[in-house]
Amino acid sequence: MKQILHLKAPVTLLLFTGSLFCEIPKAPSIFKEWIATERLITKESSSWEIEKSSLNDLVELLEEEKQTIDEKLQSVEKENSAGEEERIKLADQNEDLKSAILPVSETLEKLESQLLRLAPRFPPPLQDDLQSFLNRIPNKNKQETITASVSQRLQAVVGALAKIDKFNSSIALDEKLLKIESGEVKVSVLYFGLGIAYFSDETGTKAGYLLPSENGWDEFDQPTAGPAILETISFYNRTAQKQATFVDLPFKTN
Repeated sequence: MKQILHLKAPVTLLLFTGSLFCEIPKAPSIFKEWIATERLITKESSSWEIEKSSLNDLVELLEEEKQTIDEKLQSVEKENSAGEEERIKLADQNEDLKSAILPVSETLEKLESQLLRLAPRFPPPLQDDLQSFLNRIPNKNKQETITASVSQRLQAVVGALAKIDKFNSSIALDEKLLKIESGEVKVSVLYFGLGIAYFSDETGTKAGYLLPSENGWDEFDQPTAGPAILETISFYNRTAQKQATFVDLPFKTN
């Protein structure tokens, strides 16, 4: 048995050695492939490190941007919350003002109605002064839409009342045309407030007085008062020859 085994050993070694010599010619090719693979791995690893660094930078930038956006959102939410609170506060104040204005508005409507009703009775000079105020007062008879605020309407009423009071406590001279048989004649009209007015032409022929009525001022002719009315007008214009005197003027109330 030992001899048989001794004889087979060289044969086996020879076969192994032959196989090794057969593989050696392929070694350079495998080595080259291995080197190329290592280079590729190194290159890919280097590219990945660069990409990884860029991605990390981008993540940091996005995190900062996200933090900035979050801060802005929080600020906007606070402002919206404060704005909503302010809106609610103003709405409450508006309701309080409406409640407070209601009595004023009711009184204002009554004053406006009275002014519009009395306006035709005012003399023309006063009507001209009041026109800008009367235009701001809504006229329900004309079905006008109220566009002015309560404060604007109140200012108009107060301004109109001030004009009326001033006219009623003063003397005003105006001119107008009155009808006569031959046509019309220009007369001077001297208003003593809102109570009475005296008129006369240049000659004193067309003379008399005016009294307020529902549709304006009614005319009452009194030619005999012409000289006295002309003298009164001359005192008003400071063209009178006398410094002071009593003038007898007709007077009547409706």
